[in-house]
Amino acid sequence: MSLKELIKTNPVRFWLFIIITILTPITIISSTALIQLETAILLSRNLRNFLIISAVSLVVFALGDVFINISQYLIAYQAQDLNNSVRDKIVKHYFYDGKKHQVPEMQNRLTNDLQMVNENYIGAIFNLLYGSVMIISIIIYLIMLNWILLLTICLIVAITLILPKLIEKPLQKANQLISDSNQVYLDTLNNWLQGLEQLRQFAAGAKLFSVSQLASKKLEDANVKQTTYTKLLNAITGIASAIFGLIIFLLSGVLVKNGLLEISALMVVGNFRFYLNQAINQISNARGQMKGVKNLITEIDESTKPVQNLRKSGFTTPATIKTKGLGLQFSNGESLSYPDLQINQGEKILLTGDSGAGKSTLFKLILGDIKPSRGEIIFEDKDGNEIVPDLRKIGYLPQDPVVFPASILDNVTMFNEKLDSRVGKAVEEVNLASDLEKFDEGLKKKIDLDKLNISGGQRQKIVLARAKVHDSDIILIDEGTSAIDQKATMDILHNLLKSKATIVFIAHNFNTKMRELFDREIHLVKE
Repeated sequence: MSLKELIKTNPVRFWLFIIITILTPITIISSTALIQLETAILLSRNLRNFLIISAVSLVVFALGDVFINISQYLIAYQAQDLNNSVRDKIVKHYFYDGKKHQVPEMQNRLTNDLQMVNENYIGAIFNLLYGSVMIISIIIYLIMLNWILLLTICLIVAITLILPKLIEKPLQKANQLISDSNQVYLDTLNNWLQGLEQLRQFAAGAKLFSVSQLASKKLEDANVKQTTYTKLLNAITGIASAIFGLIIFLLSGVLVKNGLLEISALMVVGNFRFYLNQAINQISNARGQMKGVKNLITEIDESTKPVQNLRKSGFTTPATIKTKGLGLQFSNGESLSYPDLQINQGEKILLTGDSGAGKSTLFKLILGDIKPSRGEIIFEDKDGNEIVPDLRKIGYLPQDPVVFPASILDNVTMFNEKLDSRVGKAVEEVNLASDLEKFDEGLKKKIDLDKLNISGGQRQKIVLARAKVHDSDIILIDEGTSAIDQKATMDILHNLLKSKATIVFIAHNFNTKMRELFDREIHLVKE
């Protein structure tokens, strides 16, 4: 989110913002200069010229106010467009980097972090530019008034630019703490609210309230800390600018007394004092805020870097999957050990085992979602050569089927219109056709994730149909029919197991007839 990217978002709009922002303090200082002229005319008792200059001064001042609003609107619009672009890059980065990301982590990056950058970096650009031009305009005007005033203002500006250094590092840490605390808060909500029904069932609300309160307090404490440092910076620069403004005012009085400055100029020094204070505050605060989010911007830039699409056409569908000395060590001290397994092309395998024996974890290891602590998973082609697998050809049906807020058709085809013609046969084979008859829209029925307008069994059938239409060469099914009645399950298994695909099916409640449909059974034992 560099300044270059902000400009590239819409160069015409950005440079229009720059021009109008520069004109804003110039018009304000010009109106102040007209006040000096008004004073001189008033002292000469020329009422007609006084009224004319007053009217011109009012118009110029009003124009400055209009410029401020237009300028802030333009930078806000520019920031909005940049955010859209950055969010798009972040989502693409997360999609293609092949890493496992937590939803709260991504939410935090796409919302809270960008908001902090908007407020503390992009928003500060206006203040930095406005304050700088204001000081330059005052310097130019003071050159025309008296060189002593010019030297004084230059010294003041130099001192002011050093002030943000006093609070820069603490402010950076405070901004980072907000980002981290917000992510922890989102993690907490995600981990606990997904089990809200269970907490209600067992009246465990007290635990929910305590953990959410604790996470919320940490987030609020981080915000308070950031606000404290920001206000401290404001206070330091505010006190300094007030002192410097007073120095200029007193110096101007001495110059008038010694005849080195016209008395009409003294009338505008008060305005200069106010504008100088304002400009110094804006520059100091803007620099402090921009430096405070420097590390956060670096993190966001890392999240927007283009990632090469890992799905290369050179990847091959494995004919055989082997495990060798495979094991997994958990942080709580527990571990899983797997026997050496071999899954051959076209086999239909029923995977059973003790609770906690690692059946679902085995699937995640095969898919690369989890890295083993020891041992390896080997993928081989039909000639026995070790290969890098094409994961697109491995269909995975988790215990909790993943569906999207789109039509049933789109959920089956995964938004690939070329597969629409295959959907009819697939829904028949997974016994979804009878369910579709209950919906007026049929396949066009839109899934509502909030209101849960489809049952758990229908979700499983949709995901089963998804695997069928995509011609997955290997299908890993984790309790894929647990929410479907036994008769429908039997029909689905008959159709599913007739395919040429390699199928590994996790189940614990199959009857003898169901078990007999598979080529063999692998039973995992918890050690």
